[in-house]
Amino acid sequence: MVGERGTGEYGRPMVEQGGLSITAIGDQQAALSTRHTAASEADRALADALASAHAATVEGIRRLDAIAAEIDSAVTNQAAFSIDTAVGAREFQRFLVAKQREISAVVSDAQELGSAKKAVLDRLGEHYGAAAD
Repeated sequence: MVGERGTGEYGRPMVEQGGLSITAIGDQQAALSTRHTAASEADRALADALASAHAATVEGIRRLDAIAAEIDSAVTNQAAFSIDTAVGAREFQRFLVAKQREISAVVSDAQELGSAKKAVLDRLGEHYGAAAD
C-alpha cells in the first residue's frame, strides 16, 4: 500500500493530522484550565466556610465560658442575692433564667450556622464529586 507522497495513514497529509492533534490538545488544555479554575474556586469557598465556622465556634465557646463564669460567681456569692429571702430567691431565679436564655441563644446561633455551613459543604461536595469523574 503505497500512498501518495506526504499522505499519512488515514489519508490526510501529515501536516493536517498534526493540526488536528494540536487542536485536540488545545481543547483538552482549555477544559483542564476550566476544571482547575472551578476547583480553585471551590477550594477557596471551602476554606472560607471552614474559617468562618471555626471563628463562630471559638466565639460560641467564649460566650459560653463567660456565662459559666457569671453563674459560678453568682453561686459563690449567693449572699449578694440574699437567696434566703423570697425576693432574693426570685431574683436569683430570674438571673438563672436569663443565663439559660443566653445559653439557648448561643446554641441556636450554632445550629443556624451549622445548617448554613452544611448547605455550603453539600454544594461543594457535589462539585468535588463531579470533578472526580
